[in-house]
Amino acid sequence: MKICILTQTFNSQTGAGVFASNLMNGVKKQNPNMAFSVMTGEDFLKPNIYQLLKNWLHIRNEIKKSDLVHALDAYPYGVIACMANLGVSKPVIITAVGSGSIGKLGNFGWKPQLLRWAYGRATHITAISHYVAQEIKKVLPNLLIEVINPGVDYSFYAGKSDNDGLNISAGFEYIITQGEFKRRKGYTEILPIMKKVMSAHPEVRYVIVANAGKNQSYQKELYELMDELGIRDRVIIKSNLSREALREAYSNARLYLTLPINVRGDVEGFGMAIMEASATGTPAVVGKGSGANDAVRDGGSGFLVDGGNKEQVVEKILSIIDDENLRAKLSNGAKKWASENSWESKVKQYISLYEKI
Repeated sequence: MKICILTQTFNSQTGAGVFASNLMNGVKKQNPNMAFSVMTGEDFLKPNIYQLLKNWLHIRNEIKKSDLVHALDAYPYGVIACMANLGVSKPVIITAVGSGSIGKLGNFGWKPQLLRWAYGRATHITAISHYVAQEIKKVLPNLLIEVINPGVDYSFYAGKSDNDGLNISAGFEYIITQGEFKRRKGYTEILPIMKKVMSAHPEVRYVIVANAGKNQSYQKELYELMDELGIRDRVIIKSNLSREALREAYSNARLYLTLPINVRGDVEGFGMAIMEASATGTPAVVGKGSGANDAVRDGGSGFLVDGGNKEQVVEKILSIIDDENLRAKLSNGAKKWASENSWESKVKQYISLYEKI
């Protein structure tokens, strides 16, 4: 069987790249008889009309040579897959990932219409979280959607290395967030929370792992907010970490914190970093209301909280800092939760889907 994958990227520094790489490599490992052809937004699927028209015959030929098509995110890749498949009639799977799958769906205009059309044309729809599936169903209530959460590379993140990673933990504890400098990550909500936590525990630091070379204007806003709160010297930003250093950063943290928000349809489709941190034994405090809900077992691997309720968020954070028994319980629960959601188990679901179609 040959599967044609349409995706944004295979860059391992991005969530989309990690998802696509782990899916394809995992399938090939478990079933060597399955082969892939790949087109990405960095080559044949560059997001402009001229480039797509230029590459259209190649896109259609790759689909013709395949047994099925799998588009990772509905817009634009699911739309491209369904349009290029006209007259070819290969099965098309669309995996709804996040903003590209729901951000435009309920709007007016030709792009939302194409997106709704593609959902109707696809042979099978999957979503990476229940939140994404629910958001789609608000507009297309009769659409059948199978939820398959992304997995975590448990064997790697649960492993140990001799690398001390960040070299930041001498003399203090820290809380960590991993994610690009985007408004949907909720950094403007997190920083005032951290101010309250640091007031109770002056030794605590806040570590952000993100690409400091991107979204400079938003970073400037965050630095100004740090200055206003008086915590800039207690916020540490680390950029372009290796996987090994990131693993150590998770492992040494007291807890993982994220409070995602919906910014005009730009949302968190899942919470892969939460699962990675869980595999190292670091519990999470996660704001409700996005795909990140699926990445935490409330009360088992961490806590789901109302991100708009500062007192509740601070209370849960302090409970993990102050109570060693609770932290140990959640740490063990986080490891168990991550082990139950390894990529191996998720790949089996996709292989079953491929074979069924």
